Amino acid sequence: MKCCIIKISNIIMKIAVPTIGGLLDEYFKSCEVFTVFTVDDSNNIVDTEILCTPEGCDCKNNIPLTLQQNGVTVILAYKLPEHADGVCSHYGITPYLGYSGNVEDVVKSFIKQLKKPKLKKKKIAQNN
Repeated sequence: MKCCIIKISNIIMKIAVPTIGGLLDEYFKSCEVFTVFTVDDSNNIVDTEILCTPEGCDCKNNIPLTLQQNGVTVILAYKLPEHADGVCSHYGITPYLGYSGNVEDVVKSFIKQLKKPKLKKKKIAQNN
């Protein structure tokens, strides 16, 4: 009898990217779909799904609630409409802005930034 060891990854976040034709849609309101990436505790993409958006991406049609119900905690975008940051925060979604390009490359770039060690604050010596 052969024995297999299966490592079950812990999901740490779901990342949504407004998408049109496989690229991050810089004009948030017109996106066709959201591509949702599931990332595990080792910062590996373990799943990708497409979430269709009714009538484009707009807070007025409750997209942030839909994203929250699908477990999304991060959204990567080029920019957001003025009021969207507060709406996303209300639903527990943190937006990161300034991204563009192929959606998978965008997420990999974001994950790469997460893997970098954080800079420690230097204690400033005071002269007495």
